[in-house]
Amino acid sequence: MKVLITGATGWLGRELTAALEGAHELVLLDRSAPAEATVFLPGKGDREPAPFETDLPFVKAELTDVEGVRRACEGCEAIVHLAASTTGLPEHGVRTFRDNALGTYIVLDEARLAGVKRVLCASSVNAFGTIYWRISGKPPVYTKMPLDESFPPVPEDSYSLSKWVNEETCAAFHRAYGLTTAAFRFAGVFNDALYEQWLVNAQQPTEAWSDDLYQWAHHHDIIAGLKRALECETLPGHGVYYLGAADTRCPELSMGLLERFRPDLAATVETPIEGRGSLISIDRARQAFGYDPQYRLGA
Repeated sequence: MKVLITGATGWLGRELTAALEGAHELVLLDRSAPAEATVFLPGKGDREPAPFETDLPFVKAELTDVEGVRRACEGCEAIVHLAASTTGLPEHGVRTFRDNALGTYIVLDEARLAGVKRVLCASSVNAFGTIYWRISGKPPVYTKMPLDESFPPVPEDSYSLSKWVNEETCAAFHRAYGLTTAAFRFAGVFNDALYEQWLVNAQQPTEAWSDDLYQWAHHHDIIAGLKRALECETLPGHGVYYLGAADTRCPELSMGLLERFRPDLAATVETPIEGRGSLISIDRARQAFGYDPQYRLGA
């Protein structure tokens, strides 16, 4: 299959390229040329210079560059759209929303014009609107546990809002043109170094409730999930899927966390969460394309 990867010089883009190369014909797109590339790694405050060596076909273009995106889409059968501006700070709001919302619309529009059959888009756990950049300062109002994709999004910042809008844009292109689309709400992604660090930290007792629901994901599981969805012959025509770990970052049992810190939410759990199971359900992704995260932070 000929596959376009956007955001290809970024950290996850490189990981996905390595996972697909050899099994698929790849085309790469990014705003930065490979020799000028930078990456933002988990646990780091700023982007770091990280030249990317590749012999694969490469298009240097912004997502809002229609002609550039058109060249990249030519002859492709599928797209994995990872490129995004990733800050939700208000001072960067216009650029973030433009790059993400308009950029994704352009990718989808050029995909359907080029005859692409399937577009997989990186959304974010932020699309729930309950995690990070709560500009109002008001805590989110959860109505049940575990959280799942049926929760009505309540975004406040430009990044979270753009990711939710992108999910709706994917749905619209499926309704209008029959394009198979999927949006993946990535949890906070750990690389190997951060994972090793948390294997130690996860043994520390949990002292307080966190509205981020102690979510996380290992990058290998994210990449494996994307590959499964890309290659799944029975992928639904459209779907929004949370991709995260099967457990939390905490050593305590998940029902114990809820009963200790949020008894109101513990009372909403219909089927008790087993062990240290995630407070955000991954069932939809499991059922749709066999998502099966392997990494854990404890027993």
